[in-house]
Amino acid sequence: MLFTPTLLLAGGATIILAAIDKTCESYGFFWIGTFLKIALPLIGFAAGIYFIETNPLLEWLK
Repeated sequence: MLFTPTLLLAGGATIILAAIDKTCESYGFFWIGTFLKIALPLIGFAAGIYFIETNPLLEWLK
């Protein structure tokens, strides 16, 4: 399948975050844009590590 639901959710989230970042910067809230650019990738990285460590299927394959 070309467009899976996960891919569409990730694309939609990216567009929404870009719009929020641009809107906050245009209204003068530069720190919110900086927070989005720094903290959200770190949060996503931590969520990915958590998923890999707690997925029972991956535990069974080890």
